[in-house]
Amino acid sequence: MKDYMKEFEAHLNKITEGVLDDEVQEAGAEMTDQQRKLAEYGRILMDQAVTQKDDALSNVMSKVGNELTNYGTTFGTRSLDELVKKTGTSPNIIKKLLAYAENIAATQQHLDTDHDSGGLDDEGDDEFTQASDDEMAAMADKAARDAS
Repeated sequence: MKDYMKEFEAHLNKITEGVLDDEVQEAGAEMTDQQRKLAEYGRILMDQAVTQKDDALSNVMSKVGNELTNYGTTFGTRSLDELVKKTGTSPNIIKKLLAYAENIAATQQHLDTDHDSGGLDDEGDDEFTQASDDEMAAMADKAARDAS
């Protein structure tokens, strides 16, 4: 008995082979380094927006961050002018937000590098984090005096 599903799938793959590849590239599946960096900054801004006490600032950070994550895609912004129109934010504020996100990204990168190279010790077993025997004795004495 013939396996019609396999034949159908093979025929369908043959027909769509070149078309789907072109559509995926046109849709922006291949991100440039600039788009990746802007998307990273957009996620940083959206994450930081949650921590803001000023609702207006939080909303602006969210809007700009969202648009940055879609920058250069089919339905996303493709220029600073479009970004200004879609977010209702001035170019100066957008530049400040990008500088803010860039600073956070650089700080995070430095922390990741330090951690990977063993600079950040999260074990907590060094001599500065544990109380010495003298300190423990002093705390026990104080507790005994307070109890009497």
